[in-house]
Amino acid sequence: MLQEFFTEHDAQFFIMYASSKNPNLYYATKFRVPDPVFYMIGDDGTELLVVPEMERRRAERESRVREIASLNDLGFHERLKELGDAKKALAETYADLIMTHHGKRVLVPDDFPAFLYQTFAEKFDVHIVENPYSIMRAVKTPEEIRNIKETSDATIQAFRFFLEILRKERNSERLRNRVESFLYSRGFMAEDTIISGDSESSDPHCTGHGDIEFHVIFDVFPRDRKTGYHSDFTRTVMIQENHEIEEMLDACVEAKNRAIEMIKDGVSGEEVHFLVCDVLESHGYTTLRQKAKEGFIHSTGHGVGLEVHERPRIYERGEELKTGMVITLEPGLYYEGVGGVRVEDTVVVRKSGCEVLTQFEDIVRLVK
Repeated sequence: MLQEFFTEHDAQFFIMYASSKNPNLYYATKFRVPDPVFYMIGDDGTELLVVPEMERRRAERESRVREIASLNDLGFHERLKELGDAKKALAETYADLIMTHHGKRVLVPDDFPAFLYQTFAEKFDVHIVENPYSIMRAVKTPEEIRNIKETSDATIQAFRFFLEILRKERNSERLRNRVESFLYSRGFMAEDTIISGDSESSDPHCTGHGDIEFHVIFDVFPRDRKTGYHSDFTRTVMIQENHEIEEMLDACVEAKNRAIEMIKDGVSGEEVHFLVCDVLESHGYTTLRQKAKEGFIHSTGHGVGLEVHERPRIYERGEELKTGMVITLEPGLYYEGVGGVRVEDTVVVRKSGCEVLTQFEDIVRLVK
């Protein structure tokens, strides 16, 4: 794929400068590092990771990159003494490195630092492109799918824990703290977990505040602290009977399950999204396709992996799904003054169907 990428753009090198918090840098190098490092890969087989001296031995042991160099090796500290400015010294040091590899046409991602871009643009033909690793990450390896499955299993355990404590605890903040602590104690990091009840649930990304009385959206998207892979799961829990909310939920469940039946290799994300819109509209609800401001006002889903939101898009102009992609399906309906509902599963696209990684009943009731 990378060779095709270089040919398409008629370029010699692709360069990233980021920490491993950037999923593309981590995917390319498999190296965890808190501060930005320089990664260069070329159409001639060059692959080089430049790290501070303190990280060299660890990079040689842990990263998958063939060649490791330190800033000491490249004369950065001498350049720093000469220029007296760390960013200028870094930019000149990396530019010299590219020149030693006879670089002329260089590709960088759209999140590339401006201070490096400015210097590079003075010396090379530099073009901003979509990061090829974002595209490569869309189709998961069997190992990646196993990692996401492990996070999915922990997610379901957290939801079962949530249902247990919901019988006695009805405060959103306290429930969120307990769920996130539960996951952390098992090796998973969850932040901004949505536990949004009653009328607050009409705002899809409201995390939830105060006490819950009638129903609650539970949406958790943790990552494994060891592997870095996420899952994503939502259920709407009925605490007291509410005919209007239950009808909304029934429609979303039908839409999700119709989408699951449709998923397979070769179907497009747009087709799946429009099917969900068709189902919800057939029940009399409005959708974003109709330019609605309430009802179904977001995409049907997204890819899941090292990021909780990544390629592919399950939405208008969503690309063709391929075997090994891991995606969410999450229809929701939201009406101010009434509340919102959402139901979501994470699934793996297979050749002739899909595998649901977050198996749990769709309708959950605490109604006495």
